[in-house]
Amino acid sequence: MLKSLVKACAQKLFGFAFMVALAPALLASHELILSGIGLDSVHAHEKSQSFSKWRSTEKGIAVIFTVAARQVTLLPPTNPNAPSLERTLGQHLDNTITLSKPEAPCISSGFTPRKARPGFISMENYFMCPAEEAEDSDTVTIGIESFMDFAETHIHFAQFRNETGQYRGYLFNYDRRQDILSLEADGNMVAEDIGLVKTFFRYSQIGITHILSGIDHLVFLLGLLLLTNRFRDVVLVVTGFTIGHSLTLGLSAMKIVSTQSAIVEGLIGFTILVVAAEAVMARRNLMWLAGGVFALMLFFMGLYSIMLEAPMPINGWAGLMLFAVAYGFYSQNLNIVRQTLPIMVVIFGLVHGFGFAGVLVEAGLPNDRLLSALIGFNLGVEIGQLLIVAIIWFGFFRYMHSHFSEKLRGAITDFAGIAMCGVGMFWFASRLLI
Repeated sequence: MLKSLVKACAQKLFGFAFMVALAPALLASHELILSGIGLDSVHAHEKSQSFSKWRSTEKGIAVIFTVAARQVTLLPPTNPNAPSLERTLGQHLDNTITLSKPEAPCISSGFTPRKARPGFISMENYFMCPAEEAEDSDTVTIGIESFMDFAETHIHFAQFRNETGQYRGYLFNYDRRQDILSLEADGNMVAEDIGLVKTFFRYSQIGITHILSGIDHLVFLLGLLLLTNRFRDVVLVVTGFTIGHSLTLGLSAMKIVSTQSAIVEGLIGFTILVVAAEAVMARRNLMWLAGGVFALMLFFMGLYSIMLEAPMPINGWAGLMLFAVAYGFYSQNLNIVRQTLPIMVVIFGLVHGFGFAGVLVEAGLPNDRLLSALIGFNLGVEIGQLLIVAIIWFGFFRYMHSHFSEKLRGAITDFAGIAMCGVGMFWFASRLLI
């Protein structure tokens, strides 16, 4: 009797300690919300990407550059006393994007702000390149180094369209900062003769690159593996995640469904928080405590979001509160969590699919080869996902299950789960409240 009482008290104390461990992440988010200090060191470890769309016009070669607003916080402000993200980004782009012909550089009119969707900043510019009357065609060297000295994993997707709607895509990164664009005598872009197969492989590369650079998706996969102890469970988890994200990826890419990227990115942090909490709390039958405390946090975060005019509406916060309480009380132990895991992974996969779709839509899809591009991108995501799962499961988890004691495995799971819970909480709060 006394032993059971002591064990129960110890479990509850661990539960409260677990929730207290989330406080630094929440407080860090609050400090960032109020001051904006330290964002560069945090976001430098998130997926870093930007997009540009180019076309030939009477004014010259026009470009629209788009990037997430929080990504701009990596850059040093132009005026520390009165920081402006648009001004900071414009100056950075002026210094890091160049066009030139063999005989002379193209003249930039300077990047200026334009309307962008919530959570993003867009800038536009025109480049006037010297005419070459004697040639039937010409080439322009494009240099894009934006953000790459601040985030070595930064990826830039550039899309060039001509007057007939044909397009050409380029991928820039830390090691590849230049490319060549072919122009006709009238300055219009030379159409690229690309078939279904080449489109498929090009977008497969984009899919692989995106999943391997998306640390939030990788952390979520790691959290799922913490809840599995058999290879059969791993197969079910990966299959469920694939079904979920493939569905919303397709719907979003075909513009049947649209979402706000800021909300999607925040909810991805929420999915990480849930699976990490399950890995730690479900083994102690304390998911009810985690759900209740987190619902209380959500209540105050929702009130705070009203003052900030944050992207997620109040009914979204209310829905998450109900989910936290209901799922916390339903998931009484680890066996129940594992039984419902395939269903939950499909649901959470829907959220991650919207995140995958964001990069695909911004990178651009060829209307005449939409299906080939969509299948290629999704397959690329799957290849990257399976590669990561195989490395983690066969390289570490199998060894851990066969060589480590149950107590040591539990300690490792607790440590990883608490760390991931803090990361998930930070991403959830900062993405929805900043």
